[in-house]
Amino acid sequence: MSVFRLVDELQPPPDPVLHMWHGSTDVSTNVWPPNLPPPELLHHLAETVFSSVPLATRVIHRPIFMASLALPPSSPRFPHASILHAICALASLYTPIVTDIDNVNSDSGMSGVVVNAGVFQRRSHGAGIFRNSDKDTRKAFNFATIHSHWSREASFKSLHRGEAIVEQVQSMILLAWFHHSRGDFVATVVLVGALTKLIAILGFNASSSCSPLSRIPSGYLYAGCPPLTAVEEETFRNIFWVAYVMERLVNATNVWVLSFEDMDCSQTLPCRLRDFTKDVAVPKQARQHLLSRNVLVTHLPLSTDSFTLYVKAAVIFGQVRTFNCRYKQHYDAPDVQSISTPASKAKVRDPRETAEFKALDDVVDAFIASIPREFKDPVGLNTGAKLDPTLYVAHLLPHMATITLHDPHANVFSADDPSAQKILSAARGIMRLIYNVCSTTFDPLFLDHMSSTAWFLAGTTIIRFLAAKTAQGDEVEVGILKEELSAVKYVNHQDVYTAVHNGIA
Repeated sequence: MSVFRLVDELQPPPDPVLHMWHGSTDVSTNVWPPNLPPPELLHHLAETVFSSVPLATRVIHRPIFMASLALPPSSPRFPHASILHAICALASLYTPIVTDIDNVNSDSGMSGVVVNAGVFQRRSHGAGIFRNSDKDTRKAFNFATIHSHWSREASFKSLHRGEAIVEQVQSMILLAWFHHSRGDFVATVVLVGALTKLIAILGFNASSSCSPLSRIPSGYLYAGCPPLTAVEEETFRNIFWVAYVMERLVNATNVWVLSFEDMDCSQTLPCRLRDFTKDVAVPKQARQHLLSRNVLVTHLPLSTDSFTLYVKAAVIFGQVRTFNCRYKQHYDAPDVQSISTPASKAKVRDPRETAEFKALDDVVDAFIASIPREFKDPVGLNTGAKLDPTLYVAHLLPHMATITLHDPHANVFSADDPSAQKILSAARGIMRLIYNVCSTTFDPLFLDHMSSTAWFLAGTTIIRFLAAKTAQGDEVEVGILKEELSAVKYVNHQDVYTAVHNGIA
């Protein structure tokens, strides 16, 4: 069973009325493709994705794409149908022109709520272009669903024929964002898993300077064709790093095995967005990769921007997650000798005593301290700059890493427990970022998906301390923690406070 068939089975069936739009998902050579919205609306939806989804301009080169969208559908440079349908699905979550009233979690009683990045945003039911009749309302209800279906269908056909593989990777990233935005967790994980495997087959994770030892000719090591231009090469690089980050962050709260290990990622770190957009060449000596000396705390000016810091923060978080998943395998498994665990390592009772734990703890603090001055304020409170959603997550991730590293060992009933102190400090670091974003007029709908995961993690940490302080009768701390939890509840639009009473903590 293909990943697209599996994802289709996870989704509700399209409304029958929408089959009035149905035609071939292949782009017609003579007329405007029947399944696509009119050109003006399609252009608006594409611009909406680029302006609303933080990393969209990394995955697709905006100037080249918009120029190709202006071409006639008969042109070979016209965008692939799978990308266009994915754009329609994703953009419908952000623009009021398409009044999408799709209630993703129909059992939750949250009628009229659109879910994005785990942040529940109530949208006005004002007039839209699909709100003129019951039939049009049914169209609006499933506009996003049917276009996501058509995107998967077009991708399946192209992958089956081995055509336009890179475009299918791009459309899969857009669809993964779409499903993540709507809270379709299983569909998101399935797509991200298939995406990482496909990227490995294409060789986007590997640098040309780190080719494997093999008798296979270099041109046949991977299924992808070499990039023809500098923009194409950087696009491949960006696609890999976006997928790398997605895999780690989509799986942030579970312990499932990841596809990409850091030692297999020799790809150069991305350049600055403005250089990518304007096709500015960046000298090789100004680029880094994961094997570079002190790469996580050394930020070269010519290749550092918010996305580079985002990637490095995700690397640290992924390393923490991997440590937690493999600890018992390396230290506690009886009669097992791992390559990374020499016989001299005696069984350690407390993971916090290991060199790996201490190194991870130190690198989180070192990363926070190393962030360049111009990237210290993601919200722009002190600089007056516009909030940067990508940089915002880059500041959230170190706190998430600290909580993930120390949470299994924290004794929240002890005021002297170092892990308890660490996770509370990290949770309050996330709280400061919550307060900062709430003090602006920035709409949380346009934040990166991982923002709400960090907020939720802060909320669950506060709940643990709230339960402990309540049991200890510390009314002062209970009052402070309740106020902090109310802020998390406000930004997440979900009542995490009830977890205290439901025994989750």
